[in-house]
Amino acid sequence: MRKDFFLIPVLIAALFIASCGRKGDLIIPGTVLPRPVTGLSVELKSAAVILSWTAPDKNTRDDPLTDLAGFLVLRADVPVGETGCPCAFEKVGYIDIEYPKGAAINGRKVVWADSSGVLGRRYVYRVTPMNRDGFYGKVAQTPPVDFLMSPEKISNLAASAGNGMALLSWSIPTKDEGGREMNDLAGYNIYRHEQGVKTKAKINARPVKENRFTDSGLVNRKTYCYSVTALRGKEPPLTEGEKSKEVCVMPAKTQAPPPPAGLRAVGGEGMVMLSWEPSFEPDVAGYNIYRKAEGEKTFAKLTRTLVARITYTDKDVTPGVGYTYYVTAVDNVVPPNESAPSKEEEAIPQTVQPGQK
Repeated sequence: MRKDFFLIPVLIAALFIASCGRKGDLIIPGTVLPRPVTGLSVELKSAAVILSWTAPDKNTRDDPLTDLAGFLVLRADVPVGETGCPCAFEKVGYIDIEYPKGAAINGRKVVWADSSGVLGRRYVYRVTPMNRDGFYGKVAQTPPVDFLMSPEKISNLAASAGNGMALLSWSIPTKDEGGREMNDLAGYNIYRHEQGVKTKAKINARPVKENRFTDSGLVNRKTYCYSVTALRGKEPPLTEGEKSKEVCVMPAKTQAPPPPAGLRAVGGEGMVMLSWEPSFEPDVAGYNIYRKAEGEKTFAKLTRTLVARITYTDKDVTPGVGYTYYVTAVDNVVPPNESAPSKEEEAIPQTVQPGQK
């Protein structure tokens, strides 16, 4: 008789958990229960519903939870035309924290997948913790989930580099993984990681609606790798497809600064003096000077290193010979970008007067 007496509350609690639409769970006076799980979330990938949650660390007395045994997972069909309960829940899984077959437990984080559903059905899930005495805590419930086949894998993902940005594009998927036509494409997720880092992070807060994406704010000369997934469904949670083949790109500035303006060349005694207007581009590191002498067909770079000022004196000249010059601006990126030539200017150095150097 005593044994049966102790089984009664367990059975009553189980009946309450398996039901739906009640205003509250049965709390037996004096019974210490686990607090409910928190952070219950749901993802849909590859014809599976993936649930994740955080295990409680305290009981209903606000004491540390030391007798957690596992978690019961319940599932119910949502009736056609309804957005939630009334519905009948049934057990679809139990996760024993000592032997969590079919689940992944990392600290207090628990992940469990249900692939037993019927495609096209809408489900609601409940998760409740259980202690070693067989008592269940309050349930946590998901929003309705449409159990759908995942979209087909994204193809033709391409990436091109820009200044501090990567530009992505890909083909629009039209079928699901089973080859059936799909008319509920909801958008895309973009995943990125730096080369050499294994963890990929989703970088879009909301589904990307178009089959192209610009990722800005990147560091030039650093390699970034991307993959894209397709999403389907009429409302969240959406069903996500498999990640596309990865592509990598190295952002870089490829646009050269504009050429210097206002170049002037003035012949002096044994020299030619050059001046020009400063570049207003913030990343210009300096200038190169190019020259050709009278009778020469091509220009040669006159300076070995960048000229930081906006003036230059050429003393390696022959008086009476005409010289033509142009100047370019060079930025500070690696490798540097050099502007187009400035306008050309010609000058003739004068003969050095006796007593002058």
